[in-house]
Amino acid sequence: MRRGTGNGARRLDRLQNCIIALLTLSAVFLFASLPLFGALSDRSLVELAWDRFRREASAPSVAETGAAAFSFPVRIVYAGGFSRAGADAITTVSDEFERAGAYLGEALGSAYGGAPIREAEFLAALGGEGLYFDFAAALTPDLLSGLLGVSAPETALPSVRRVLLSPSGTAEVALYVQDGAGESYRFSTAASGAALSDFLAAHGGNGADFAFLLGEAYEQLSPYTLILTDPAPRGALTAANALLENEDAFLRRAEFNAHTENRFTESSGTVIVREASSALYLRPDGTVDYQGGAVGPESLYFVASADGAPTLSEATAAAQALVAALTQDLLGDAALYLSGAREDGGGFEIDFDLMADGTPLRFSDGSHAATVAVEGQYITAFTLKARSYTLGGEDPLLLPFAQAAAIARVWDGAELFVAYVDTGAESVLPAWIAE
Repeated sequence: MRRGTGNGARRLDRLQNCIIALLTLSAVFLFASLPLFGALSDRSLVELAWDRFRREASAPSVAETGAAAFSFPVRIVYAGGFSRAGADAITTVSDEFERAGAYLGEALGSAYGGAPIREAEFLAALGGEGLYFDFAAALTPDLLSGLLGVSAPETALPSVRRVLLSPSGTAEVALYVQDGAGESYRFSTAASGAALSDFLAAHGGNGADFAFLLGEAYEQLSPYTLILTDPAPRGALTAANALLENEDAFLRRAEFNAHTENRFTESSGTVIVREASSALYLRPDGTVDYQGGAVGPESLYFVASADGAPTLSEATAAAQALVAALTQDLLGDAALYLSGAREDGGGFEIDFDLMADGTPLRFSDGSHAATVAVEGQYITAFTLKARSYTLGGEDPLLLPFAQAAAIARVWDGAELFVAYVDTGAESVLPAWIAE
């Protein structure tokens, strides 16, 4: 009898504890459901938590947004009724681009009725009132729309290299786009022409001109060559091999065993590391080459795809994830940006370049900072320049534009702009380059 009484008491205690726990949970839920005070007086904790969950669940990942984790160099020209001002050495994450980009996003998101036009029509519009964006590399419409936070327009545009917003009366804005191949298009939009004109009228500052507006002296240059009266100052860069003190860390990031026996140094100074069916070559100048084959889905070299056959966007996302992982904390004051993506013999080839403080950086041999090859669902090769850059020192003097233009005449139609030029030396200086 005593044993039965003890068992019954324990069951009663457990039942009471369950009831108390349920009552406590009910009280907490009722409290969380009560409206808050102040600015959130119409929301409860439960509603706020649910909203956050939905936002996080719907937020796109880096792999879904292509190269959205990178920023891009851009130049902007504000042409009002009586003056033209420009801004260079800025990026798509700069405050200036955010302000001007609001008008670009409104126009791009509402674009319709696109039609091809002659370049002469594009240039005529560029010579009038408008807001002009010059990207250092052609962007896909999806990528540009993602940067601006708007839905991509339903157009057949392959890419966007230059964009002009031109007020068409007070009620409308015409959208002019030039793609990476130099083809031009005009779109109608639902953006306000009056709002854009007011925005342009509020921008004074340094003078800006295009080469095609300056007469015969510059007619040998690309008409899009931009000349600023007061360009942004650019300091010198100091460059170094980023692998010298980070070789083992780089190997781990590249999914190689830093302590493998299959690691040796050639007489040239190149370190070769082999692992299964892949190999990594670390050159004395900081250049890294990779050759590999099939990998598992958990690897950085695997290209995720919805149907097993990667699209260009999916291949680009995988290439971006790889180079971002390999170069984290190695580039110093430089940053990578996507500069090209194309199909290549049944696979894809994706290029990345560097910029420093909003100014593009070029290598004197014409190579890219990184090039990634994709075949099927695998990254099978890449070449990467592991160079670190530090801004500092006085601003070096640039050759006057008139002299640079005279030299560039030998390349008919070349566009002149300022970029850092890395020759492999320790000092990297800004200079006029022609492309």
